Amino acid sequence: MDEAEMNELREYARRWQRLEPLLEEQREEDVRQSNTASNIAAFARLWTEALRHEPPAPTSGLVEQQRIFMKLGQS
Repeated sequence: MDEAEMNELREYARRWQRLEPLLEEQREEDVRQSNTASNIAAFARLWTEALRHEPPAPTSGLVEQQRIFMKLGQS
């Protein structure tokens, strides 16, 4: 990496350092303005809809994983 690239990276890092307080302030304001109960209800509806279209598998897959590991161990 040449000197110009290093200077560019340093400037990039300085910009993020200057922006960090502004971004944190914005994040805190977003949290204050959010409606947690409404967000939870929306996510619950999304989860229910997702389960309707893609029900969970009947098993966790661990038995299948162990079967594959056993085959790999025999190779």
